[in-house]
Amino acid sequence: MNGLKLISYLLTVSLLCLVSCSKGGDTKYPPLSLDKNSVCSVCAMPLLEFSGPKAQIIYIDGRHDFFCGTLDLFTFYLQPDSPKNIAAIYVNDMGKEDWSNPTGHWIDAKTAVFVYGAEVRGAMGDILVPFSSQLQANEYIAKYRGKLVSFNDVNMEMLRPFMTEHHKK
Repeated sequence: MNGLKLISYLLTVSLLCLVSCSKGGDTKYPPLSLDKNSVCSVCAMPLLEFSGPKAQIIYIDGRHDFFCGTLDLFTFYLQPDSPKNIAAIYVNDMGKEDWSNPTGHWIDAKTAVFVYGAEVRGAMGDILVPFSSQLQANEYIAKYRGKLVSFNDVNMEMLRPFMTEHHKK
């Protein structure tokens, strides 16, 4: 019986360690707050002066990049030479944010649900509108069209037509 108790104890400790270690990654690299000095790392536009979802990448070494829209985020992220030491990627949850001035409600971009190709545009086109809830994303689609995609679904082919449009401005 002592052997079973020891095994049970070791399994419990191992499970607790595993759970606590897996949750620790989210809080180690929290999203940063935006202020009047926050500018897009791609186009240098001041983030707070434009509508639509914003994004940020936090690196393992503490550096960060801000993006004035999801188009710039994905254009940057999908480049072959983009940084590989990324700790976290955040986007505004547009189910909880004010479209005209989103500054918070940061969610993990890799678990977000995106609406691609909706009729509403933001600073850089914002063809990928992020939500934490698929229900809210579907409600958005009912109003503004588009289709659901995940972070991993996004590719340069999807972005190219909008990149051309963005650079004409």
